[in-house]
Amino acid sequence: MLNVAGFLYLGSRIIAAAGNLVAIIIFTRWAGPAEYGHYVLIYAWAAIVYGFAAQWVRVAYFGVYNPQRFGEYIGSLALLLAGSMLVFAIVMAALGFVGIFEPDFLFAVFALLCGITVYDAAFEVARTLLHAGNAALSMLLRTLLTLTFGSASLWLGGGARGLALAVGAAHAIAAIPSIATFVGIRPTPRSRAASLHILSYGWPLLLSFGVNALASSIDRLLLAHYAGAAALGPYGVSADMLRQSFTIFGEAIILSFITLAKQRVYEGNPDAAKAILQKAFNACLAATSLGAAFFIVFGDFLLRMILQPEFITPIHGLIPIFAVAFAFMIMRNYYFAQVIFFTHASYLDLLIAISFLVTSTTLSVLLVPSHGLQGAALSLMVANILSCIAFMMLGRRWYKLPIDVAGLTVIPALAIVFVFGARGLAEFMPSVAAPLILDAIVFALFGGFAIHRFGLLSLVPHGVVGREMPAR
Repeated sequence: MLNVAGFLYLGSRIIAAAGNLVAIIIFTRWAGPAEYGHYVLIYAWAAIVYGFAAQWVRVAYFGVYNPQRFGEYIGSLALLLAGSMLVFAIVMAALGFVGIFEPDFLFAVFALLCGITVYDAAFEVARTLLHAGNAALSMLLRTLLTLTFGSASLWLGGGARGLALAVGAAHAIAAIPSIATFVGIRPTPRSRAASLHILSYGWPLLLSFGVNALASSIDRLLLAHYAGAAALGPYGVSADMLRQSFTIFGEAIILSFITLAKQRVYEGNPDAAKAILQKAFNACLAATSLGAAFFIVFGDFLLRMILQPEFITPIHGLIPIFAVAFAFMIMRNYYFAQVIFFTHASYLDLLIAISFLVTSTTLSVLLVPSHGLQGAALSLMVANILSCIAFMMLGRRWYKLPIDVAGLTVIPALAIVFVFGARGLAEFMPSVAAPLILDAIVFALFGGFAIHRFGLLSLVPHGVVGREMPAR
């Protein structure tokens, strides 16, 4: 059975990533390292606030929604997000009033926060309604509007804060196709039971997503503090490019495999859910292992083609560190962390997030002052590795997500052989072009083998199908 939803999400995400790449090329050239670093700082704070204010509500909605009571859960989702935005608007206004942050900086952070919140909430509802086409359209529209609005803002001299406002507006408008999927569903915002269901499931996530966002950005905050925005710009743009590349496949996996696996659980078919989850494991492992190998071999060459020299020189040697860091991040976030949707142990996410924050902060404080960008990258890598292992081990106490031994053996082995083979080939062939061409051919063959061997383009193994929704 062909994974149509997966193709839609993956295809739109790849196109969106190409558009984001064009945006990065334009934004970094027009803004420069210091101004782009300022934008990275605004985005980092917006991500942190989003983790505490909105992300937990959206994820809790997905964790508990009832397909038979969509109107109640959609209304409750909107009501909880509106209340959360109001609370944080008051808090941020107070911070600006007492002078802890500049008011225009906080306004840029809040505008970006609101745009992301509207887009992600609408996208989540479209996803749970299984409207992959509209969700994919929102994804493409977001990229187009980000490129258009952001370029216009920088062209008109808006700087980092103007760019943040433009990106926030792009997110909000791009939500329209997703909103269209549920505009005909009558919301019932006064459904106390649905709201309490979301809150009871999601309150541990309120802290865990905020803490996780802080842990993921602590390297950037400390780097900006010790080295300034000019150093943060090159670090942020290179890290974001790799992270977004990995996220392309991670999002396609959870939006198709995980969503359908949860649907099979609702239908009372755990065997089909397990089969889909095993497929998700192999797909995620292939994306991370081969993705890391790809960037270790080709990353430096690609970034030199995209970024200007003032962005390339400071990040020398960081690409392999980022590749490993984000590979483990994707395995954690897009597979092992999904255990909370198949059990009531949502507090597990909080425990892992706290350990991630402690590890990342401790290493950043120790390494960033003395080793600068490399210290920040190393702290991020080690924290992601340890938190991934922790989620894998602890999560199995509540729900055993499938781990395919064959996939765990073969797929990383392909990646390792490819990296060492490419390194050896570079030693014997002094030219630049010839080894890269041969490496690309070998990478395509290895990737094709993994896809064929583990059936990554199909949704479930032959003979495993879902059952009808039982009568209620």
